[in-house]
Amino acid sequence: MNRDELINKINLLRQDKIDSWSAKDTGIRFKNSTSRNIVLEKISISNVDLSGLDLSFIDFSWSEFINVDFSKCNFKNSKLDHSKCSMCTFRGAVLVDASLFSVDFRGCDLSDTECDGADFTASLLRDANLENLHHTDRTIHFKMSCPEEGYFFGYKKCFNDRMVKLLIPKDARRSSGTTNACRCDKAKTVAITNLDGTGSYTEANSFVDGEFVYKLGEMSYADSFNPDRWLESSNGIHFWMSFEEALAYM
Repeated sequence: MNRDELINKINLLRQDKIDSWSAKDTGIRFKNSTSRNIVLEKISISNVDLSGLDLSFIDFSWSEFINVDFSKCNFKNSKLDHSKCSMCTFRGAVLVDASLFSVDFRGCDLSDTECDGADFTASLLRDANLENLHHTDRTIHFKMSCPEEGYFFGYKKCFNDRMVKLLIPKDARRSSGTTNACRCDKAKTVAITNLDGTGSYTEANSFVDGEFVYKLGEMSYADSFNPDRWLESSNGIHFWMSFEEALAYM
C-alpha cells in the first residue's frame, strides 16, 4: 500500500463512519473517541513516506510497518496495539492518548514525539531513539514503575507457593521497563509466607534458579545486573511492586 492508496482508504472509511452516524442521531455523533475510530487492522506497509499525515482515531492493531516515515504524523487517539515497527521513524509525531500496547518499537526513532496520555504498556523500546520524547503523568508505563531513589518493598513468588517480601535498599540499582515487573541488584528478605499471607518460613527457592535461595533477614545479591531498563528479562533480582501482582505471576 503506497501513500495515496492509504490516504484514499482512510478518507473512504472516515466518510463511511460519518455517514453511518449521520443516519442516526447527529446530536451524539462522535460522542467519544472510541466511536470515532476507523479500523485498519492487520495491514502491511513498507518503504513509504507517510510524514505529516493525519492518522488520528485509527485502529492499526496487529499491523506491520517496515521502513516507514511517520515523521510529524498525528496519531492522536489511535491504536497500534500488537503492531511491529521495523526501521520506522516517528520523529516529531503526535501520540497523544494513543494506545501502544505491546508495540515493537525496537530500533525505531521516537525522538521529539508528544506522548501525553500514550499507553506504552508492554511495548518494546530497546535501542529506540527516545531523545526529547515528551511524556507526562498521564503517560502510562514509560516512567519506571519502581521508585527511582530511596528504599521500598517488593514481592516475589517462589517455589513451593511461598511469597517473599523484599526490602530494596536505597543504594540498590533498580529498573523497570514498560510493565510493573522490576529488577534490582540486591535486596533483603524481610518476610516469607504462604501465598495467602499466613505462616512464616526461613528460606524460599527461586522459580528461575532453584539454587538461588532467599533467606529471612539476609541480603541477596544478583550475580550481575544489566542497567538497560528496556531489557526487562535481563540479569537481576526480579520482583513486583505489589503482593497481588506477584501472586498473579505464573
